[in-house]
Amino acid sequence: MAEFLSQDEIDALLDIAEQGEDIDKTAEEPIISKEKNYSIYDFKKPNRISNEQFKAFSTLHDKMLRDLITDLSAMLRKIVDIKLYSIEQMTYGEFILSIPQLTSLNTLSIKPLDGRIVIECNPGISHKIIAELLGSGSVASTDNLDRELTEIEVEIFDHFYKLIVSHLYKAWDEITTLNFKIESRDTNANAIQIISDHEIVLLVVLEFTIDEESGFLSICYPISYIETLLNKIVTKIFAEGRNKKASRKKDITTLISGAKMNIEAIMAETFLKTSEILDLKEGDVIVFNKNSTSATSKLYINKKEKFLAISGLSNNRKAVQIKANIDHEKMETLETLRGMREERIIKAKETQDKIAQLLSERDD
Repeated sequence: MAEFLSQDEIDALLDIAEQGEDIDKTAEEPIISKEKNYSIYDFKKPNRISNEQFKAFSTLHDKMLRDLITDLSAMLRKIVDIKLYSIEQMTYGEFILSIPQLTSLNTLSIKPLDGRIVIECNPGISHKIIAELLGSGSVASTDNLDRELTEIEVEIFDHFYKLIVSHLYKAWDEITTLNFKIESRDTNANAIQIISDHEIVLLVVLEFTIDEESGFLSICYPISYIETLLNKIVTKIFAEGRNKKASRKKDITTLISGAKMNIEAIMAETFLKTSEILDLKEGDVIVFNKNSTSATSKLYINKKEKFLAISGLSNNRKAVQIKANIDHEKMETLETLRGMREERIIKAKETQDKIAQLLSERDD
């Protein structure tokens, strides 16, 4: 800073700061982008849900995973990691094309609502879970993951689906009562047709990781069946968040309301050496580093300098009236500027002395 500010500039900044004005009053004007803000809209796949509904729907399923991880780890006696991989809006036909041709699928009714939803678990993780449930813990290298599950494997894997359904019920029970019931099971994606291919669905994709082996489970919700519940999800999820925030604020206020703090008002200060204090005697006068008759005092909260105050009387009792916060950052800036000004004055004086000396030597 000392290399760029002139003496006049430093003086001007000090004058402004000492008068309590802002140093920088001329904020830069915001740069207005001339680029057009637009988004591509596909009329073949219209957005059926708002961003707020999308976030609430995501939060609903994210909360479901917390208990699901615990219960599935207990079932398999393994550490299981489950993440909400994505939530996408697409057509039902795109969903069918996005999953393996041979996989594990269950259709669930959602009474009292009409229609059904689909849960799909791809072979990347279904064979691993079946192996864990059977006790082997590992999938044989000779096992073909692209094959259809046998009837016995389907029955064994049904335990896993029942666990998923129970946690779906718990998650949705906070919004409304939905009776999820497995209606059919299949291993061929083309055999499941709950709605027409061009209808819009919400696809929730969960990523499962077991022993460094991972795979995906998809939950397909036709929007036409759950559209009436989307606003309820928003109201419940966001209201819950607001209530928690308000409750936490209330708890913090309650906790700190009873805390005691030490307040001290210092009207004058000075520094004395230990030897000077030891030599003090009756009749000595102590000179303070500021006018002791001034009504201005510094207010300390728990030994920390916080406010400037005016000393006086209130109802015949000594009192102080808070006038301003002490801005330490501003004070440090002022001290820096004063130091720069003094340094400039000293350098200017040294330069003048050298010039005078050179002139005197030339005259001699």
